[in-house]
Parts: sequence; C-alpha cells; structure tokens
Amino acid sequence: MADADGRHGRPGTPPFVARLSTWAHRWPDWRSHSPVHPGFLVAALLMLALQAGGATVVDALRYDRAAIINGEVWRLVSGHLVHLTWAHCLLNVGGLTALAAILPASLCAWRRCAVLATLIGLILFAALPGLQFYAGFSGINYGLAVLALLPRARREAIAAVVLAALVGRAVWQWLGGVSMDAVAWLGAPPLAAAHLAGLAVGALMLSVSMIRHRPEATGSPVNPAGRATR
Repeated sequence: MADADGRHGRPGTPPFVARLSTWAHRWPDWRSHSPVHPGFLVAALLMLALQAGGATVVDALRYDRAAIINGEVWRLVSGHLVHLTWAHCLLNVGGLTALAAILPASLCAWRRCAVLATLIGLILFAALPGLQFYAGFSGINYGLAVLALLPRARREAIAAVVLAALVGRAVWQWLGGVSMDAVAWLGAPPLAAAHLAGLAVGALMLSVSMIRHRPEATGSPVNPAGRATR
C-alpha cells in the first residue's frame, strides 16, 4: 500500500506521519544541495539562545580551569558557545554566518566545529595553565576561516589577503595589540592564543584531509612523472 507521497508504507499510516517520514528520507539530499550547511545555522542559533539565558548559563558552560580539573571536561567545548556580552556574541554569530556562506555545503558542520572546539580547548588547557576562564566562538571561527580560505588562496587573491589579515591580526593581538575600547564591549581582552590555536587546528585538519585524499590513498593511477591521471 502506498502512502500519500507515493512511498510504500504500512496500512493505516496517518498522512502526516507518512509525509514526515518522506521528508526525513529526503533530508540528506536537500542538505547536500543546500548552499549553506544547516549545521552552521543551528550553531549560530544555539549561541544566541545560550546568550539569552544570561549570566547563569554563561557561568555554567564557560571554560573554567578549576571546574575542568574537577571533572567538568565538557567545558573545554561548551566554553566556545557562550559569550560575556551580547556584542561579542553577535560578532561571532555574524562571522560564522559569513563563513557558512563560503564553506562547501558538503562540509559536516557539527563534526568540524566539534573537532575545532575540542582541540582548541585542549591546547588552551595544556599551554596556558594560568588561564582560569574563557568564553567565545572566535577561535573556532578562525579555524573555519582556514578551511574556507586556504584552499582558495593560491588562485584567489582576495582569499589570500583575507587569510593573511586574520593571521596578522592574531599575531598582533598576541604581541599585545589590544584596544581597551574592545575590552569594554567584549567583556574581557581578546584571547589571541585561542585565535592562533584555531588557525593551527584548521590548518592541521586541512592537511589531514588532503593526505587522506591523495592519489596514492585513493588508488588513482600515477604516471611516470608522479602526477595523478584520470
């Protein structure tokens, strides 16, 4: 027996359930053809929702070294999703939305963000024992920027310029170039280490992906000059 959408289902299946089942089956196809992976938009909405929760939510989820040592290891990841001020939150949501528009829709948003958040959190924990608190998505945005811009940098001048500007800005912040005006509306000084860690992790992820897709790894034939052939 066919349901309302032409799919075969169990007799007596309510039309609404049948339509919902059909939509669920079509979800992967829609996602692969969407210009923006919906996972990035979900992450942006999640940051806004958490920010609306106020200081209680921020305190419960921010990077807190003492709490992490005491077993609350999820803060290594959740600390990236909360912000100290609305201005900081909106800045990072805007950056993520812009990056989502230029990242390939085939990119698994949640996986990339989760890997970036975890590795950046671990780097901060290991490299900065004096860092007690941290909140903000900017480190992940820097990592996503590498994934979006580095593959294009050789053939697109604008991509190379933007990426170089991001690297230069992170290094400038690391050397102490922080405006006190920025501290006032961000709620705390920008953490240059998180930005540098994001850049490094993004480059590492891209390198691993390139190695996994080398001709030798995929079994593509190679001519005597060492170049892959189709």
